[in-house]
Amino acid sequence: MAKIRVAAIQRQYCSGGREIAKLAAKRLGISCYDKELAELTAAKLGVTYEEIAKYEETLVSPLFSPVTFRSGIDRKQNMSEIVFAAQADIITELAKKEPCIIVGRCAGFILKNNVPALSVFVYSSQENRMQHAMECHDISYEDAPSLLRKMDKKRADYYRTNTQREWDAMSSYDICLNSGRLGFEGCADIIAEMIEKSK
Repeated sequence: MAKIRVAAIQRQYCSGGREIAKLAAKRLGISCYDKELAELTAAKLGVTYEEIAKYEETLVSPLFSPVTFRSGIDRKQNMSEIVFAAQADIITELAKKEPCIIVGRCAGFILKNNVPALSVFVYSSQENRMQHAMECHDISYEDAPSLLRKMDKKRADYYRTNTQREWDAMSSYDICLNSGRLGFEGCADIIAEMIEKSK
């Protein structure tokens, strides 16, 4: 097995995937890319961060909010496809350039045949996720269940469309971590240890 250079983390909404990624990156002394990818994609395509954010990890109609590019883009192409292709290029370039951790955006699938990567899925119980949503995103108890379902569906649809695989299927990943049982620190430790011990 080749030395793992990258951890690619998919996650249920409010399961702590972003926090775990940052903790693991800190332990390993490597970069963590999450919202930074949207910024890099915006620069690559010549649009604003806000315009890219509307299309990240979601499927929308190509008629949803017209976007004006500086140059070189086929305006008839679905914007979601444009963003995915640009991010795939950026993810591959970053992974080849330096060891890092990447959050979401089908990174594990994109890197499968390019760079040795550890593909991770982070999940947790409904109760734990609701608590996280209320504490960290100021979401009410009444609104939390529907928001969790909505965001998970968006991520699942996006993943399925771009990979032809099921987003929450164990077979899509090298390892699945229950952040509610293991804790954010525990999940980060496992990821860091697997990368450090790879050969």
